[in-house]
Amino acid sequence: MFPTRIWTTTGTILRKSRGTQGLPVLARNYLRARLPTHSLRSAPLRQLSTSSPRHAQYTRFPSEQHRHPSVEVIDNRMKIVIALAAVAGTYYVVHLEQVPETGRWRFMDISPKYETKLAQAAYDELLTEFRGKILPSNHPITQHVQRVVNRVLESSDLGHLRSSEPRRSLVEALDDFWSEDSFTSGRPSGESSTPESGGKEWNLLVVNDPSVVNAMATFGNIVVFTGILPICKDEQGLAAVLGHEIAHVVARHASERYSSSKVFLAVAVLLQTVFGFDFGITNLISTLLLELPNSRTQEYEADTIGMQLTARACFDPQAAVEMHARLAQYEKAHGATSLEFLRTHPGAERRIKHLEELVPGAYSTQASSPQCAGIQDYVNRFREVAPRWS
Repeated sequence: MFPTRIWTTTGTILRKSRGTQGLPVLARNYLRARLPTHSLRSAPLRQLSTSSPRHAQYTRFPSEQHRHPSVEVIDNRMKIVIALAAVAGTYYVVHLEQVPETGRWRFMDISPKYETKLAQAAYDELLTEFRGKILPSNHPITQHVQRVVNRVLESSDLGHLRSSEPRRSLVEALDDFWSEDSFTSGRPSGESSTPESGGKEWNLLVVNDPSVVNAMATFGNIVVFTGILPICKDEQGLAAVLGHEIAHVVARHASERYSSSKVFLAVAVLLQTVFGFDFGITNLISTLLLELPNSRTQEYEADTIGMQLTARACFDPQAAVEMHARLAQYEKAHGATSLEFLRTHPGAERRIKHLEELVPGAYSTQASSPQCAGIQDYVNRFREVAPRWS
């Protein structure tokens, strides 16, 4: 039990002590025998405690009083995001509408009255941008394009070119109504002077730039670049191009893109706020998954409406297929990308196939039109005779 040296010391103490009186003495002498003097002086005295010892406790769900401030900030942020998403969703649903010509649902929050302001502003910008390149109205090329444009517009009661008739006042333009046909039924009448919403005046600019193979129309302003004319080849091909571009205006695609840009921006902000994505990544996702697919949808829709417009104007619907075949060859020769998901327009093969599916319906439209009686027979006879003179 005790070492021999300690036992000899304590033995004497125990003999001198009786009962329990010798225990404290024994403890003191034992400590002196075991510990050096300087250790006893420097060792702190431990205070006795009557309270129960504290142990670490695990709490699965901390109380509200002990929540970290950052958690509260995240919760408040999520509440704000949810509230904004609810408001934006309600606004989106309220402004949904159908395209009268195709029945496609879309988001549109641009009023026809606002389009009137955009039409004039766009026309002024076009005049400034192409100053010095615009061919005069008496130029043979301009007159050639004017004939095709007027024929397409008048056959569907879409109005007239501003340069072909005296300009009317806004009050007179407001009195015009759309005719009740498949292209104008369901559209508002007498709201503004833009072709999209019932107006009758269009502007035409023929830009002398052979390097630009394009044509466009927005808010009643038609722009034709001379570089597209060799691809068109003749009036039939030009009618296919102009019918497509005028269809963009009839379907109000420019206003739709302007409206959709707000949706794309909201999606980008949501991805950045909730998921913490970088703005560049969110912009890329929005472009690839929303903006470009919507643009291709509009192109298909413009092909559908444009085919009917040219058919009502008694132009050959098959010319649209042939024109796009030539355009596909041109794009291929000039290194256009074949990746459709990176394009604003559908791929050439898909587009040509879509147009071929529209041709029978366009011929049916011509057959039911009194204006086109005998036109197709004349076109067929002309195609038979034309090779003899070439």
